[in-house]
Amino acid sequence: MLIGSKFSKKYQRFLREIGSLSQEDTCKQISVKKINDNLKWDRTEIKNGLEYFQEIGLINTKTIGGPLLYGHVTLTELGIEKYKKLNCL
Repeated sequence: MLIGSKFSKKYQRFLREIGSLSQEDTCKQISVKKINDNLKWDRTEIKNGLEYFQEIGLINTKTIGGPLLYGHVTLTELGIEKYKKLNCL
């Protein structure tokens, strides 16, 4: 999660993957499966990461089949800003 004012390396990688797939477009829906194709995280890690990012306003999620089955996400404006800052590091 957060250490001081910085993301852990794991969540930096997660946001970079989402940002890259979104092409910095808040309307582009990104498949959670596609996000995880490169990350290779287990279901709990993905769920926790998505819930955390949604809680702090970086993404919006769309569920399929139930509250914990995420289908697609979109980056928010705040998410794009954070993604851009990470890429400047």
